Amino acid sequence: MSAALQRYSITLRLRFRYIHTSSLSKNNAKFPSSITFLTDVEGDGHYFDRFVHNSKILGFSYINPKFGTYNKGGWNFGKHDPEYFPYDKEVVFLDDSINNNNSMLVYGGDIWDKGGADFYVIRQLLSLHRRFPNRVHFIMGNRDINKLRIVDELGCDETKRLPKHKGVYWLRGTGLPGDPENPECSDIATTTETTAERLKWMLRSTMGSPNAFELRRQELRKERLAIMNGQSAFSTKECSEQMPIICDGAKVSDDEVTKSYLQSCDPNSGLMSRYLSNAKLMIRFGSVLFLHGALPTIEGDSFPLPWIDPSDNNVRHHSLTEWLGDLNKFASDQITSWKQFGKTNQSLDTRKGFWATDGGYSNTSSGGKLFGNLLQYGMNTLPDKSKNQSVVYNSWMRDGMPRKDLESKFRKLFIKEGLRLILSGHQPIGDAPWPIQFQNEWILPCDTSFSGDVHWSKTDKYNSSAEKIGLGRGLRPNGRGEVAFSETLIKCCQETGMLKSLKIHGCLSDGSKYETNNLLDVNDEDNQHIGRPLVGFAYTDKGAIDVKDTDFWVKAKIGQSKYLLSAGKGFHVWNTLIGRKELKGM
Repeated sequence: MSAALQRYSITLRLRFRYIHTSSLSKNNAKFPSSITFLTDVEGDGHYFDRFVHNSKILGFSYINPKFGTYNKGGWNFGKHDPEYFPYDKEVVFLDDSINNNNSMLVYGGDIWDKGGADFYVIRQLLSLHRRFPNRVHFIMGNRDINKLRIVDELGCDETKRLPKHKGVYWLRGTGLPGDPENPECSDIATTTETTAERLKWMLRSTMGSPNAFELRRQELRKERLAIMNGQSAFSTKECSEQMPIICDGAKVSDDEVTKSYLQSCDPNSGLMSRYLSNAKLMIRFGSVLFLHGALPTIEGDSFPLPWIDPSDNNVRHHSLTEWLGDLNKFASDQITSWKQFGKTNQSLDTRKGFWATDGGYSNTSSGGKLFGNLLQYGMNTLPDKSKNQSVVYNSWMRDGMPRKDLESKFRKLFIKEGLRLILSGHQPIGDAPWPIQFQNEWILPCDTSFSGDVHWSKTDKYNSSAEKIGLGRGLRPNGRGEVAFSETLIKCCQETGMLKSLKIHGCLSDGSKYETNNLLDVNDEDNQHIGRPLVGFAYTDKGAIDVKDTDFWVKAKIGQSKYLLSAGKGFHVWNTLIGRKELKGM
Protein backbone atom coordinates (compact mmCIF):
# COMPACT_ATOMS: atom_id res chain seq x y z
CA MET A 1 0.00 0.00 0.00
CA SER A 2 1.40 3.41 -0.96
CA ALA A 3 2.15 5.98 1.74
CA ALA A 4 -0.53 8.30 0.33
CA LEU A 5 -3.11 5.52 0.38
CA GLN A 6 -2.12 4.60 3.95
CA ARG A 7 -2.62 8.20 5.08
CA TYR A 8 -6.03 8.32 3.33
CA SER A 9 -7.08 5.04 4.98
CA ILE A 10 -6.06 6.26 8.46
CA THR A 11 -7.83 9.59 7.90
CA LEU A 12 -10.97 7.79 6.78
CA ARG A 13 -11.02 5.56 9.87
CA LEU A 14 -10.48 8.53 12.18
CA ARG A 15 -13.24 10.48 10.41
CA PHE A 16 -15.71 7.64 10.87
CA ARG A 17 -14.90 7.49 14.58
CA TYR A 18 -15.33 11.22 14.95
CA ILE A 19 -18.74 11.40 13.32
CA HIS A 20 -20.22 8.66 15.48
CA THR A 21 -21.96 10.47 18.31
CA SER A 22 -24.19 8.03 20.19
CA SER A 23 -24.38 4.40 21.22
CA LEU A 24 -26.97 2.55 19.19
CA SER A 25 -27.79 -0.65 21.00
CA LYS A 26 -27.10 -3.01 23.85
CA ASN A 27 -24.40 -4.83 21.91
CA ASN A 28 -22.33 -1.61 21.59
CA ALA A 29 -22.18 -1.58 17.80
CA LYS A 30 -20.48 1.52 16.50
CA PHE A 31 -22.85 2.06 13.58
CA PRO A 32 -26.41 1.04 12.74
CA SER A 33 -26.79 -2.19 10.79
CA SER A 34 -29.68 -0.79 8.75
CA ILE A 35 -31.34 2.58 8.26
CA THR A 36 -34.72 3.49 6.83
CA PHE A 37 -35.23 7.00 5.45
CA LEU A 38 -38.59 8.79 5.53
CA THR A 39 -39.06 12.41 4.50
CA ASP A 40 -41.56 15.15 3.61
CA VAL A 41 -44.67 13.50 5.04
CA GLU A 42 -46.15 17.00 5.49
CA GLY A 43 -48.89 15.88 7.85
CA ASP A 44 -50.24 13.08 5.64
CA GLY A 45 -51.20 10.45 8.19
CA HIS A 46 -52.45 8.05 5.52
CA TYR A 47 -49.08 8.12 3.77
CA PHE A 48 -47.30 7.72 7.11
CA ASP A 49 -49.39 4.63 7.89
CA ARG A 50 -48.83 3.24 4.38
CA PHE A 51 -45.09 3.68 4.78
CA VAL A 52 -44.96 1.99 8.19
CA HIS A 53 -47.24 -0.91 7.20
CA ASN A 54 -44.95 -1.68 4.23
CA SER A 55 -41.63 -0.90 5.91
CA LYS A 56 -38.99 -3.58 6.39
CA ILE A 57 -37.69 -1.74 9.49
CA LEU A 58 -40.79 -0.27 11.17
CA GLY A 59 -44.19 -1.59 12.13
CA PHE A 60 -47.16 -0.84 14.36
CA SER A 61 -47.99 -2.17 17.80
CA TYR A 62 -51.64 -1.85 18.72
CA ILE A 63 -52.41 -0.10 22.02
CA ASN A 64 -55.25 1.60 23.86
CA PRO A 65 -55.60 5.34 23.22
CA LYS A 66 -54.34 7.53 26.07
CA PHE A 67 -56.31 10.71 26.82
CA GLY A 68 -54.45 11.76 29.96
CA THR A 69 -56.32 14.39 31.94
CA TYR A 70 -58.24 15.64 28.91
CA ASN A 71 -61.96 15.14 28.54
CA LYS A 72 -64.91 17.04 27.11
CA GLY A 73 -64.32 20.75 27.62
CA GLY A 74 -60.59 20.39 28.24
CA TRP A 75 -58.75 19.84 24.99
CA ASN A 76 -55.10 19.37 24.09
CA PHE A 77 -54.21 22.04 21.52
CA GLY A 78 -50.73 20.80 20.70
CA LYS A 79 -48.78 20.88 23.92
CA HIS A 80 -46.28 18.07 24.22
CA ASP A 81 -47.71 15.57 26.73
CA PRO A 82 -46.48 11.93 26.75
CA GLU A 83 -49.65 10.92 28.60
CA TYR A 84 -51.84 12.17 25.76
CA PHE A 85 -51.69 9.83 22.77
CA PRO A 86 -55.23 9.43 21.40
CA TYR A 87 -54.39 6.69 18.88
CA ASP A 88 -54.81 2.92 18.86
CA LYS A 89 -51.34 2.11 17.52
CA GLU A 90 -47.73 3.26 17.91
CA VAL A 91 -44.69 2.83 15.69
CA VAL A 92 -42.10 0.24 16.74
CA PHE A 93 -38.88 -1.18 15.33
CA LEU A 94 -39.51 -4.67 13.98
CA ASP A 95 -36.10 -5.94 15.07
CA ASP A 96 -36.57 -4.87 18.68
CA SER A 97 -38.37 -8.12 19.46
CA ILE A 98 -35.47 -10.28 18.27
CA ASN A 99 -32.73 -8.53 20.27
CA ASN A 100 -31.00 -7.25 17.17
CA ASN A 101 -31.84 -3.64 17.81
CA ASN A 102 -29.41 -1.92 15.51
CA SER A 103 -31.83 -0.49 12.97
CA MET A 104 -32.54 3.20 12.74
CA LEU A 105 -34.98 5.76 11.35
CA VAL A 106 -33.84 9.07 9.91
CA TYR A 107 -36.68 11.50 9.23
CA GLY A 108 -35.68 14.09 6.61
CA GLY A 109 -37.85 17.07 7.61
CA ASP A 110 -41.07 18.86 6.57
CA ILE A 111 -43.39 17.26 9.07
CA TRP A 112 -46.57 19.42 8.75
CA ASP A 113 -48.86 21.47 6.54
CA LYS A 114 -50.65 19.57 3.77
CA GLY A 115 -52.05 16.21 4.82
CA GLY A 116 -54.57 16.95 7.56
CA ALA A 117 -52.88 14.90 10.30
CA ASP A 118 -50.09 17.15 11.58
CA PHE A 119 -50.52 16.13 15.22
CA TYR A 120 -50.83 12.42 14.44
CA VAL A 121 -47.59 12.34 12.45
CA ILE A 122 -45.52 14.40 14.86
CA ARG A 123 -46.80 12.54 17.94
CA GLN A 124 -45.97 9.20 16.33
CA LEU A 125 -42.42 10.32 15.54
CA LEU A 126 -41.88 11.94 18.94
CA SER A 127 -43.22 8.84 20.69
CA LEU A 128 -40.80 6.62 18.79
CA HIS A 129 -37.96 9.01 19.60
CA ARG A 130 -38.87 9.03 23.30
CA ARG A 131 -38.70 5.22 23.42
CA PHE A 132 -35.61 4.91 21.17
CA PRO A 133 -33.70 8.21 21.43
CA ASN A 134 -30.49 6.82 19.91
CA ARG A 135 -32.24 5.18 16.99
CA VAL A 136 -34.52 7.98 15.77
CA HIS A 137 -32.99 11.08 14.19
CA PHE A 138 -34.67 14.21 12.86
CA ILE A 139 -33.62 16.68 10.15
CA MET A 140 -34.87 20.28 10.01
CA GLY A 141 -36.88 21.09 6.89
CA ASN A 142 -37.97 24.52 5.69
CA ARG A 143 -41.58 23.78 6.74
CA ASP A 144 -40.34 23.05 10.25
CA ILE A 145 -38.05 26.05 10.59
CA ASN A 146 -40.68 28.51 9.35
CA LYS A 147 -42.86 27.68 12.38
CA LEU A 148 -40.49 29.88 14.42
CA ARG A 149 -42.41 32.75 12.83
CA ILE A 150 -45.59 31.87 14.74
CA VAL A 151 -44.39 33.24 18.07
CA ASP A 152 -42.67 36.16 16.34
CA GLU A 153 -45.70 37.40 14.39
CA LEU A 154 -48.62 36.14 16.51
CA GLY A 155 -47.23 36.28 20.03
CA CYS A 156 -47.36 33.63 22.72
CA ASP A 157 -50.90 34.13 23.95
CA GLU A 158 -54.36 34.34 22.41
CA THR A 159 -54.20 38.01 21.47
CA LYS A 160 -57.41 39.20 19.83
CA ARG A 161 -56.00 42.27 18.09
CA LEU A 162 -52.55 42.61 16.60
CA PRO A 163 -50.39 45.57 15.65
CA LYS A 164 -49.75 46.32 12.00
CA HIS A 165 -47.76 43.84 9.97
CA LYS A 166 -45.64 45.45 7.24
CA GLY A 167 -45.46 42.39 5.00
CA VAL A 168 -42.73 39.86 4.11
CA TYR A 169 -39.59 40.45 2.12
CA TRP A 170 -40.07 37.61 -0.39
CA LEU A 171 -43.30 39.22 -1.60
CA ARG A 172 -41.59 42.55 -2.20
CA GLY A 173 -42.42 43.89 -5.64
CA THR A 174 -45.11 41.27 -6.34
CA GLY A 175 -48.14 43.49 -5.68
CA LEU A 176 -49.65 40.68 -3.60
CA PRO A 177 -51.11 41.13 -0.09
CA GLY A 178 -48.06 41.40 2.13
CA ASP A 179 -45.85 43.27 -0.37
CA PRO A 180 -43.90 45.71 1.86
CA GLU A 181 -43.60 48.20 -1.01
CA ASN A 182 -47.28 48.42 -1.84
CA PRO A 183 -49.46 49.98 0.90
CA GLU A 184 -52.60 49.03 -1.01
CA CYS A 185 -51.61 45.40 -0.67
CA SER A 186 -51.08 45.57 3.07
CA ASP A 187 -54.71 45.06 4.01
CA ILE A 188 -53.65 41.96 5.90
CA ALA A 189 -51.78 44.16 8.33
CA THR A 190 -54.28 46.65 9.66
CA THR A 191 -54.44 47.46 13.35
CA THR A 192 -57.82 45.70 13.60
CA GLU A 193 -56.56 42.36 12.31
CA THR A 194 -57.31 39.35 14.52
CA THR A 195 -54.88 36.57 15.32
CA ALA A 196 -56.95 34.07 13.31
CA GLU A 197 -57.02 36.34 10.25
CA ARG A 198 -53.29 36.87 10.37
CA LEU A 199 -52.60 33.16 10.80
CA LYS A 200 -54.79 32.30 7.81
CA TRP A 201 -52.86 34.78 5.69
CA MET A 202 -49.48 33.55 6.94
CA LEU A 203 -50.29 29.93 6.12
CA ARG A 204 -51.98 30.66 2.80
CA SER A 205 -49.76 33.37 1.35
CA THR A 206 -46.36 33.11 3.06
CA MET A 207 -45.90 29.45 4.04
CA GLY A 208 -47.24 27.62 0.98
CA SER A 209 -50.01 25.96 2.98
CA PRO A 210 -53.33 27.26 1.62
CA ASN A 211 -55.46 24.50 3.20
CA ALA A 212 -53.59 24.07 6.48
CA PHE A 213 -55.99 26.10 8.64
CA GLU A 214 -59.07 24.08 7.66
CA LEU A 215 -57.16 20.79 7.74
CA ARG A 216 -56.12 21.56 11.31
CA ARG A 217 -59.75 22.27 12.19
CA GLN A 218 -60.71 18.82 10.88
CA GLU A 219 -57.96 17.13 12.87
CA LEU A 220 -58.98 18.87 16.10
CA ARG A 221 -62.57 17.82 15.51
CA LYS A 222 -61.52 14.19 15.10
CA GLU A 223 -59.59 14.36 18.36
CA ARG A 224 -62.64 15.68 20.19
CA LEU A 225 -64.81 12.92 18.81
CA ALA A 226 -62.18 10.41 19.90
CA ILE A 227 -62.20 11.70 23.47
CA MET A 228 -66.01 11.73 23.57
CA ASN A 229 -66.27 8.16 22.30
CA GLY A 230 -63.09 6.62 23.64
CA GLN A 231 -61.87 5.88 20.12
CA SER A 232 -58.70 6.43 18.14
CA ALA A 233 -58.41 10.01 16.88
CA PHE A 234 -56.93 9.03 13.54
CA SER A 235 -59.64 6.57 12.58
CA THR A 236 -62.63 8.58 13.88
CA LYS A 237 -65.09 9.31 11.08
CA GLU A 238 -66.20 12.82 10.22
CA CYS A 239 -69.36 14.24 11.81
CA SER A 240 -72.62 13.24 10.12
CA GLU A 241 -76.17 14.46 10.36
CA GLN A 242 -76.98 11.32 12.38
CA MET A 243 -74.83 12.57 15.29
CA PRO A 244 -76.02 16.16 15.85
CA ILE A 245 -75.47 16.26 19.61
CA ILE A 246 -71.97 14.78 19.55
CA CYS A 247 -71.01 16.90 16.58
CA ASP A 248 -72.14 20.12 18.24
CA GLY A 249 -69.69 19.37 21.04
CA ALA A 250 -66.93 18.63 18.54
CA LYS A 251 -67.15 21.89 16.62
CA VAL A 252 -63.90 23.83 16.43
CA SER A 253 -63.85 27.63 16.12
CA ASP A 254 -61.32 29.81 14.29
CA ASP A 255 -59.93 30.92 17.65
CA GLU A 256 -59.41 27.30 18.67
CA VAL A 257 -57.56 26.48 15.45
CA THR A 258 -55.37 29.51 16.11
CA LYS A 259 -54.82 28.37 19.68
CA SER A 260 -53.61 25.02 18.36
CA TYR A 261 -50.90 26.78 16.34
CA LEU A 262 -49.91 29.02 19.24
CA GLN A 263 -49.63 26.07 21.62
CA SER A 264 -48.10 23.51 19.25
CA CYS A 265 -45.49 26.08 18.16
CA ASP A 266 -44.85 27.37 21.67
CA PRO A 267 -41.04 27.48 21.95
CA ASN A 268 -40.98 25.65 25.28
CA SER A 269 -43.97 23.34 25.49
CA GLY A 270 -45.24 22.73 21.95
CA LEU A 271 -44.95 19.63 19.79
CA MET A 272 -42.95 21.51 17.16
CA SER A 273 -40.56 22.74 19.84
CA ARG A 274 -39.95 19.16 20.88
CA TYR A 275 -39.21 18.17 17.28
CA LEU A 276 -36.89 21.10 16.55
CA SER A 277 -35.04 20.64 19.85
CA ASN A 278 -34.04 17.15 18.71
CA ALA A 279 -33.45 17.95 15.03
CA LYS A 280 -30.27 18.80 13.13
CA LEU A 281 -29.45 20.40 9.79
CA MET A 282 -27.29 17.47 8.69
CA ILE A 283 -26.56 13.98 10.03
CA ARG A 284 -23.80 11.64 9.00
CA PHE A 285 -23.37 7.95 9.74
CA GLY A 286 -20.24 6.44 8.24
CA SER A 287 -20.22 7.06 4.52
CA VAL A 288 -23.86 8.25 4.38
CA LEU A 289 -24.97 11.88 4.73
CA PHE A 290 -28.55 13.03 5.39
CA LEU A 291 -29.94 16.53 4.82
CA HIS A 292 -33.21 18.10 3.78
CA GLY A 293 -32.28 19.93 0.57
CA ALA A 294 -28.86 19.73 -1.12
CA LEU A 295 -25.29 20.83 -0.60
CA PRO A 296 -24.52 24.40 -1.63
CA THR A 297 -21.46 25.20 -3.70
CA ILE A 298 -18.31 24.15 -1.84
CA GLU A 299 -14.91 25.27 -3.11
CA GLY A 300 -11.77 24.05 -1.39
CA ASP A 301 -12.13 24.69 2.33
CA SER A 302 -14.82 27.31 1.76
CA PHE A 303 -17.79 25.56 3.33
CA PRO A 304 -20.45 28.29 3.46
CA LEU A 305 -21.71 29.68 6.76
CA PRO A 306 -23.83 32.49 5.31
CA TRP A 307 -24.70 34.11 8.64
CA ILE A 308 -20.99 34.98 9.08
CA ASP A 309 -19.35 37.84 7.19
CA PRO A 310 -17.57 36.18 4.22
CA SER A 311 -14.63 38.56 4.68
CA ASP A 312 -13.81 36.86 7.98
CA ASN A 313 -10.83 34.76 6.94
CA ASN A 314 -10.77 32.97 10.30
CA VAL A 315 -13.82 30.94 9.32
CA ARG A 316 -12.43 27.98 7.42
CA HIS A 317 -13.13 24.27 7.62
CA HIS A 318 -10.79 21.46 6.71
CA SER A 319 -13.49 18.83 6.44
CA LEU A 320 -17.17 18.25 5.87
CA THR A 321 -17.38 16.90 9.41
CA GLU A 322 -16.16 20.18 10.94
CA TRP A 323 -18.66 22.11 8.83
CA LEU A 324 -21.46 19.74 9.81
CA GLY A 325 -20.62 20.31 13.46
CA ASP A 326 -20.75 24.09 13.08
CA LEU A 327 -24.05 23.97 11.19
CA ASN A 328 -25.70 21.83 13.86
CA LYS A 329 -24.33 23.96 16.69
CA PHE A 330 -25.65 27.06 14.93
CA ALA A 331 -29.11 25.53 14.62
CA SER A 332 -29.11 24.35 18.24
CA ASP A 333 -28.06 27.78 19.51
CA GLN A 334 -30.79 29.47 17.48
CA ILE A 335 -33.44 27.11 18.88
CA THR A 336 -32.19 27.83 22.39
CA SER A 337 -32.58 31.57 21.74
CA TRP A 338 -36.08 30.96 20.34
CA LYS A 339 -36.98 29.18 23.57
CA GLN A 340 -35.65 32.09 25.61
CA PHE A 341 -37.66 34.51 23.48
CA GLY A 342 -40.79 32.49 24.26
CA LYS A 343 -40.17 32.79 28.00
CA THR A 344 -40.07 36.58 27.91
CA ASN A 345 -43.66 36.74 26.61
CA GLN A 346 -42.93 40.24 25.28
CA SER A 347 -46.01 42.11 24.08
CA LEU A 348 -46.27 42.50 20.32
CA ASP A 349 -46.89 46.21 20.84
CA THR A 350 -43.43 46.65 22.36
CA ARG A 351 -41.53 44.57 19.82
CA LYS A 352 -39.34 46.11 17.17
CA GLY A 353 -40.98 44.71 14.02
CA PHE A 354 -40.95 41.16 12.69
CA TRP A 355 -38.07 39.24 11.11
CA ALA A 356 -40.08 38.43 7.97
CA THR A 357 -40.53 42.05 6.89
CA ASP A 358 -36.87 42.72 6.13
CA GLY A 359 -35.42 39.23 6.55
CA GLY A 360 -31.72 38.67 6.18
CA TYR A 361 -28.96 37.53 8.47
CA SER A 362 -28.20 39.92 11.36
CA ASN A 363 -31.80 41.14 11.37
CA THR A 364 -32.41 43.74 14.12
CA SER A 365 -36.07 43.01 14.95
CA SER A 366 -36.83 41.67 18.42
CA GLY A 367 -37.10 38.07 17.27
CA GLY A 368 -34.66 38.45 14.41
CA LYS A 369 -31.77 39.25 16.76
CA LEU A 370 -32.28 35.94 18.55
CA PHE A 371 -33.39 33.37 15.98
CA GLY A 372 -33.72 35.22 12.67
CA ASN A 373 -30.53 33.67 11.29
CA LEU A 374 -32.08 30.19 11.40
CA LEU A 375 -35.28 31.51 9.79
CA GLN A 376 -33.16 32.98 6.99
CA TYR A 377 -31.16 29.76 6.65
CA GLY A 378 -34.42 27.95 5.95
CA MET A 379 -35.33 30.25 3.04
CA ASN A 380 -34.68 29.96 -0.69
CA THR A 381 -33.46 33.51 -1.34
CA LEU A 382 -31.97 36.44 0.52
CA PRO A 383 -33.62 39.87 0.64
CA ASP A 384 -31.53 40.98 -2.35
CA LYS A 385 -33.04 38.00 -4.27
CA SER A 386 -29.72 36.18 -4.48
CA LYS A 387 -29.56 32.44 -3.78
CA ASN A 388 -29.28 31.42 -0.14
CA GLN A 389 -26.37 29.01 0.42
CA SER A 390 -28.34 26.59 2.59
CA VAL A 391 -28.52 22.80 2.96
CA VAL A 392 -32.23 23.23 3.72
CA TYR A 393 -33.45 24.85 0.49
CA ASN A 394 -30.85 24.00 -2.14
CA SER A 395 -31.82 21.36 -4.69
CA TRP A 396 -30.09 18.68 -6.73
CA MET A 397 -32.62 19.36 -9.50
CA ARG A 398 -33.00 22.15 -12.02
CA ASP A 399 -36.35 22.64 -13.73
CA GLY A 400 -37.41 19.11 -12.90
CA MET A 401 -34.23 17.24 -13.92
CA PRO A 402 -30.94 16.47 -12.10
CA ARG A 403 -28.46 19.30 -12.46
CA LYS A 404 -25.79 18.62 -15.07
CA ASP A 405 -23.01 20.04 -12.90
CA LEU A 406 -23.41 17.68 -9.93
CA GLU A 407 -20.59 15.28 -10.70
CA SER A 408 -18.10 18.02 -11.55
CA LYS A 409 -18.99 19.98 -8.41
CA PHE A 410 -19.29 17.23 -5.82
CA ARG A 411 -17.52 13.99 -6.80
CA LYS A 412 -14.18 15.19 -5.45
CA LEU A 413 -15.89 15.98 -2.16
CA PHE A 414 -17.33 12.46 -2.02
CA ILE A 415 -13.86 10.98 -2.51
CA LYS A 416 -12.09 13.34 -0.11
CA GLU A 417 -14.64 12.85 2.66
CA GLY A 418 -15.24 9.13 2.23
CA LEU A 419 -18.88 9.59 1.21
CA ARG A 420 -20.81 7.02 -0.82
CA LEU A 421 -24.36 8.30 -0.52
CA ILE A 422 -26.30 11.49 0.22
CA LEU A 423 -30.02 11.18 1.01
CA SER A 424 -32.37 14.16 0.89
CA GLY A 425 -35.95 15.32 0.41
CA HIS A 426 -37.39 18.81 -0.16
CA GLN A 427 -38.15 18.89 -3.89
CA PRO A 428 -40.85 16.55 -5.25
CA ILE A 429 -39.42 14.12 -7.82
CA GLY A 430 -42.37 11.92 -8.85
CA ASP A 431 -43.58 8.68 -7.32
CA ALA A 432 -40.18 7.06 -6.67
CA PRO A 433 -36.80 8.32 -5.43
CA TRP A 434 -34.58 9.74 -8.18
CA PRO A 435 -31.14 8.08 -8.06
CA ILE A 436 -28.19 10.10 -9.38
CA GLN A 437 -25.05 8.02 -9.90
CA PHE A 438 -21.52 9.33 -10.43
CA GLN A 439 -19.11 6.37 -10.45
CA ASN A 440 -20.75 4.28 -7.76
CA GLU A 441 -21.24 7.34 -5.59
CA TRP A 442 -24.89 8.24 -5.23
CA ILE A 443 -27.22 11.13 -4.51
CA LEU A 444 -30.79 10.10 -3.78
CA PRO A 445 -33.59 12.73 -3.57
CA CYS A 446 -36.61 11.03 -1.96
CA ASP A 447 -39.49 13.54 -1.76
CA THR A 448 -42.46 11.79 -3.40
CA SER A 449 -45.11 14.20 -2.08
CA PHE A 450 -46.51 14.82 -5.60
CA SER A 451 -46.90 11.12 -6.45
CA GLY A 452 -50.57 11.57 -7.29
CA ASP A 453 -49.71 14.05 -10.05
CA VAL A 454 -47.34 11.81 -12.03
CA HIS A 455 -48.23 11.42 -15.73
CA TRP A 456 -47.89 7.94 -17.24
CA SER A 457 -47.08 8.11 -20.93
CA LYS A 458 -46.45 5.64 -23.72
CA THR A 459 -44.15 5.88 -26.67
CA ASP A 460 -44.98 4.95 -30.24
CA LYS A 461 -41.81 2.91 -30.51
CA TYR A 462 -41.88 0.85 -27.34
CA ASN A 463 -45.52 1.15 -26.27
CA SER A 464 -44.42 -0.29 -22.91
CA SER A 465 -46.56 1.94 -20.69
CA ALA A 466 -49.84 1.40 -22.49
CA GLU A 467 -51.34 -0.42 -19.52
CA LYS A 468 -50.07 2.12 -16.96
CA ILE A 469 -52.54 4.70 -15.71
CA GLY A 470 -51.81 7.02 -12.80
CA LEU A 471 -54.46 6.78 -10.10
CA GLY A 472 -54.27 10.50 -9.30
CA ARG A 473 -54.77 12.18 -5.95
CA GLY A 474 -57.94 10.31 -5.05
CA LEU A 475 -59.53 11.75 -1.92
CA ARG A 476 -56.29 13.06 -0.44
CA PRO A 477 -56.07 16.85 0.15
CA ASN A 478 -52.48 16.97 -1.10
CA GLY A 479 -50.49 15.57 -4.02
CA ARG A 480 -49.60 12.18 -2.50
CA GLY A 481 -52.45 10.13 -3.86
CA GLU A 482 -53.69 7.00 -2.13
CA VAL A 483 -51.35 4.22 -3.25
CA ALA A 484 -47.74 5.34 -3.77
CA PHE A 485 -45.03 4.96 -1.16
CA SER A 486 -41.29 4.40 -1.19
CA GLU A 487 -38.76 3.23 1.38
CA THR A 488 -35.02 3.66 1.00
CA LEU A 489 -33.08 1.00 2.91
CA ILE A 490 -29.41 1.22 3.79
CA LYS A 491 -27.18 -1.45 5.29
CA CYS A 492 -23.85 -0.48 6.86
CA CYS A 493 -20.84 -2.23 8.33
CA GLN A 494 -21.34 -1.90 12.08
CA GLU A 495 -17.62 -1.57 12.73
CA THR A 496 -16.54 0.92 10.06
CA GLY A 497 -19.77 2.60 8.96
CA MET A 498 -19.04 1.78 5.33
CA LEU A 499 -22.11 1.50 3.14
CA LYS A 500 -22.80 -2.12 2.11
CA SER A 501 -26.21 -1.98 0.47
CA LEU A 502 -28.66 0.54 -0.99
CA LYS A 503 -32.13 -0.69 -1.95
CA ILE A 504 -35.45 0.96 -2.69
CA HIS A 505 -38.88 -0.62 -2.65
CA GLY A 506 -42.37 0.77 -2.87
CA CYS A 507 -45.50 1.24 -4.90
CA LEU A 508 -45.78 3.51 -7.95
CA SER A 509 -48.66 5.86 -8.67
CA ASP A 510 -50.38 3.27 -10.88
CA GLY A 511 -50.49 0.79 -7.99
CA SER A 512 -47.65 -1.50 -9.13
CA LYS A 513 -45.07 -2.67 -6.57
CA TYR A 514 -41.33 -2.65 -7.18
CA GLU A 515 -38.07 -3.48 -5.40
CA THR A 516 -34.57 -2.79 -6.63
CA ASN A 517 -31.47 -4.92 -6.27
CA ASN A 518 -28.55 -3.58 -4.28
CA LEU A 519 -27.64 -0.50 -6.33
CA LEU A 520 -24.05 -0.63 -5.02
CA ASP A 521 -23.34 -4.03 -6.56
CA VAL A 522 -20.92 -3.17 -9.37
CA ASN A 523 -21.11 -6.75 -10.65
CA ASP A 524 -24.84 -6.48 -11.29
CA GLU A 525 -25.09 -5.32 -14.88
CA ASP A 526 -28.71 -4.25 -14.32
CA ASN A 527 -27.36 -1.37 -12.23
CA GLN A 528 -25.12 0.23 -14.83
CA HIS A 529 -27.91 2.36 -16.33
CA ILE A 530 -29.74 3.24 -13.09
CA GLY A 531 -29.11 6.75 -11.88
CA ARG A 532 -28.12 8.07 -15.29
CA PRO A 533 -29.85 9.70 -18.29
CA LEU A 534 -30.80 7.41 -21.15
CA VAL A 535 -29.14 9.05 -24.11
CA GLY A 536 -30.75 8.27 -27.45
CA PHE A 537 -34.15 7.34 -26.11
CA ALA A 538 -36.73 8.49 -28.68
CA TYR A 539 -39.73 9.83 -26.78
CA THR A 540 -42.63 10.57 -29.10
CA ASP A 541 -45.73 10.68 -26.90
CA LYS A 542 -47.69 13.66 -28.24
CA GLY A 543 -49.37 14.06 -24.86
CA ALA A 544 -46.14 15.14 -23.22
CA ILE A 545 -44.91 18.02 -25.35
CA ASP A 546 -43.12 19.63 -22.38
CA VAL A 547 -40.56 16.82 -22.22
CA LYS A 548 -40.22 16.15 -25.94
CA ASP A 549 -36.54 17.08 -26.08
CA THR A 550 -35.62 15.99 -22.55
CA ASP A 551 -33.39 13.01 -21.76
CA PHE A 552 -35.28 10.49 -19.67
CA TRP A 553 -33.61 9.23 -16.52
CA VAL A 554 -33.36 5.56 -15.53
CA LYS A 555 -34.81 5.34 -12.01
CA ALA A 556 -35.24 1.64 -11.25
CA LYS A 557 -35.65 -1.86 -12.58
CA ILE A 558 -39.29 -2.96 -12.37
CA GLY A 559 -39.80 -6.71 -12.22
CA GLN A 560 -37.60 -8.92 -14.36
CA SER A 561 -37.74 -7.21 -17.71
CA LYS A 562 -38.57 -3.50 -17.54
CA TYR A 563 -37.05 -0.25 -16.32
CA LEU A 564 -38.78 2.84 -14.98
CA LEU A 565 -37.82 6.03 -16.81
CA SER A 566 -38.76 9.52 -15.66
CA ALA A 567 -38.45 13.05 -16.97
CA GLY A 568 -39.44 16.25 -15.24
CA LYS A 569 -40.39 19.84 -15.98
CA GLY A 570 -40.83 22.06 -12.96
CA PHE A 571 -42.84 20.00 -10.49
CA HIS A 572 -44.37 17.78 -13.21
CA VAL A 573 -42.99 14.29 -13.77
CA TRP A 574 -43.64 11.88 -16.64
CA ASN A 575 -43.09 8.14 -16.25
CA THR A 576 -42.68 5.53 -18.92
CA LEU A 577 -41.28 1.99 -19.09
CA ILE A 578 -38.75 0.42 -21.41
CA GLY A 579 -37.91 -3.23 -21.88
CA ARG A 580 -34.59 -4.66 -20.67
CA LYS A 581 -33.68 -5.70 -24.20
CA GLU A 582 -34.27 -2.20 -25.64
CA LEU A 583 -32.33 -0.59 -22.80
CA LYS A 584 -29.31 -2.82 -23.28
CA GLY A 585 -29.30 -1.97 -26.98
CA MET A 586 -28.76 1.75 -26.37
